[in-house]
Amino acid sequence: MNELSRLNLIIDAMGGDFAPDEIIKGAIDGCRIYDADLTLVGDTRLIHDCSEKNNLNLNGIKIINSTDTIFMDDSPSDVLKYKKNSPVYLATEYASKSAGSAFLSAGNTGAAMACALFNMKKIEGVLRPAIAIVVPLGKNKFILIDGGANTEIKPVYLQQFAIMGKVYSREILGVKDPKVGLLNVGSEEKKGNEVTREGYKLLKQTNMNFVGNVEGRDIFSGAADVVVCDGFTGNILLKSIEGMAGFFFGEIKKLFLSNFITKVSSLILKKYFKSMKKQLDYEEYGGALLLGINGIAIISHGSSKAKAIKNAVRVARNSINNDLISKISSEIKG
Repeated sequence: MNELSRLNLIIDAMGGDFAPDEIIKGAIDGCRIYDADLTLVGDTRLIHDCSEKNNLNLNGIKIINSTDTIFMDDSPSDVLKYKKNSPVYLATEYASKSAGSAFLSAGNTGAAMACALFNMKKIEGVLRPAIAIVVPLGKNKFILIDGGANTEIKPVYLQQFAIMGKVYSREILGVKDPKVGLLNVGSEEKKGNEVTREGYKLLKQTNMNFVGNVEGRDIFSGAADVVVCDGFTGNILLKSIEGMAGFFFGEIKKLFLSNFITKVSSLILKKYFKSMKKQLDYEEYGGALLLGINGIAIISHGSSKAKAIKNAVRVARNSINNDLISKISSEIKG
């Protein structure tokens, strides 16, 4: 990696179910693998305690002390008003002033989005930022946008979500001409509510590879590389997929442990199911990009462990190296 594209990862070390230990371990590991600089933002005492407990080397790592704590039930507006010394606020503020930076948090999603928007600002022309999530389905993986940032939308937002998702799919996932689909209750053009019907018309007018409406059952068979929807629908879909995946593998495990024959069979098939589980593992993709922000902002799953954070560093590095922000800006401006 050349000096111009070198990544500086600025991470909320206190956010997430397994913070700070798993967050710091993953960040250090990822920055070592992907040759990035690291800035940890959080309680300095807890960060040093973590390094001693886990035998982690903090040499060369910048630490920014924060004294405010963000809880999962804190409202985004309260964080902006009253918790400006919190890790999320300080990290996004620092990222906005440092070239080649990426912000990452596995904490309160609403607070992370609000602080990123407030401190890092929007790309010029973007009406609303959106969460872009890579849904891992092996060869049929797709980008879901919006994954929860906007519960109430306008048709033009869908058009912009599609543009940003297309650029992400093309530049980061390497899909040459991404198929863009609008999530709906039917494939016909006139299906859905007023917003989706008008959104369909706007998407048809673009030069994107728009494949029309896609139903929930079709997205798992590769109907679209980018699935566009409002954040309310997207978040429900995402959590339904996570729940179903957990249920499926739980039932498979119970089946293989039910008797002697199935236990023997499980030994034979173990590597195949391990491969399948890896293809469905959200930790392989590290986190979701908050697209539309004038900088790289990554929101990781609240239950992220070191593996997910390490892979989030890869997402950040690829986004910086592929100049994702300027390419989104260019396409939004048309």
